[in-house]
Amino acid sequence: MSIEWQGDHKLLDASGEKQAFELELKRLGLDPDKFLVEVRRELGLPGAGGRQPTRYTVYITDLAHPERETRKLHGGEGENWIGQFAVRRR
Repeated sequence: MSIEWQGDHKLLDASGEKQAFELELKRLGLDPDKFLVEVRRELGLPGAGGRQPTRYTVYITDLAHPERETRKLHGGEGENWIGQFAVRRR
């Protein structure tokens, strides 16, 4: 991966979200080497059957454009942070 991942990023390994985000950056014509992504686990509320869904906040920094603010998106069950990034990017 050429994105610099920090924090609780291993939460995204099993779902393939890391690879999917890198592909989305390339699809948008952006260089993944220029991005820093920090993942922070959130404590979820109990879901069906008493289990707690994994929720996390994703902070995306475009290192090539330091004047832009770091993007804060929510991920986890029922969230599509990659899609949210792509929509806002256009």
